[in-house]
Amino acid sequence: MVRAGGCLCGQIRYEAEGEPVAVVTCHCRWCQRISGGSFLTFVGFDPQNVTWQNDKPTIYQSSEAVHRGFCPTCGSTVSFARPAHNVVALMAGCLDEPDSMTPQMHCFADHQNAWLKLEDGIPSHGRFPPEWGDRETD
Repeated sequence: MVRAGGCLCGQIRYEAEGEPVAVVTCHCRWCQRISGGSFLTFVGFDPQNVTWQNDKPTIYQSSEAVHRGFCPTCGSTVSFARPAHNVVALMAGCLDEPDSMTPQMHCFADHQNAWLKLEDGIPSHGRFPPEWGDRETD
């Protein structure tokens, strides 16, 4: 299966092939700040399965471990990568068919806005799920 998407202005386009590694809604403060919203839902793929068309995103290295990609023209956040973990996450809201992905979990629920009440039945973790190990984000 191939999933396509891109930024608001269309300068950044991509295709991701195969099944995602994970589909996660993140409530961390970093995702809140980069999106200007209460959370971000991202779809993780093996970097070898992602093809950038037109232009590649501009990368902002927000920490030693994290690279965030955005369109230099419209500012859309399109990707999040932890190169050491060999995963590139594409923002679900940038997919051409965002309803084709259903989140498997919420992470960083301890950063969730107090007024946000989620009753979707999806597992929720205060930070990362235990199977991902004890690590932080940025």
